[in-house]
Amino acid sequence: KQWYQPQSTGSSGINAEYGEPRCVVPPQEMEDMRDLGRKARSVLDKHGLTYVLGFGSLWGALRIGDILPWDIDIDLLVMVDRGENMNRLVSELQKDLIDQGIEVHYRDWIGIIQCYSAKYHSQLDISIWCDYYGTGTMHRCTGMEPWVLWLHHRRKYAFPARLVAPPLPTLPFINGSWPVPHGGIELQKVHYPDDWWIVSKPRGC
Repeated sequence: KQWYQPQSTGSSGINAEYGEPRCVVPPQEMEDMRDLGRKARSVLDKHGLTYVLGFGSLWGALRIGDILPWDIDIDLLVMVDRGENMNRLVSELQKDLIDQGIEVHYRDWIGIIQCYSAKYHSQLDISIWCDYYGTGTMHRCTGMEPWVLWLHHRRKYAFPARLVAPPLPTLPFINGSWPVPHGGIELQKVHYPDDWWIVSKPRGC
């Protein structure tokens, strides 16, 4: 089925150093990204957080049970209560990620914790979501972009809270079972409203 094929990941599959499209990430870099994922997951589990695969990583789990061959990052969506102290949570996560040997950058504008491995500079993004208004809709709860560009954010990123309500289903991913949203591709229909049914790969592949 078309919708079950690898989809555009939200990143271009481009070599960050040379700007070249890559149809397949080299095995050693792919394993480095998997190791980064395992380390980040251990930190989220330590904090008892609810999280799911999102964006390109969710496509990978749905389609092949692993990272898509051309994907250059892992996307994790973390769900918290709207009363959570976001600044403290971000600070604690950054500290624990650094203790795992991960290079960490918090992007204030978009509110995403970007993690990089030391060896190949593999990337993993952690975004934090909550039902901020108590209306059953999840919004990204950190960073300035969701508030400054609130209409754009609501149209493009906000999604029903029921899709990430525990207990969560799991799918194979990085040699294990990882939590994913309810409803299979329903979250992808929100985040890829114009082309969720289309097979999309990096240009030239």
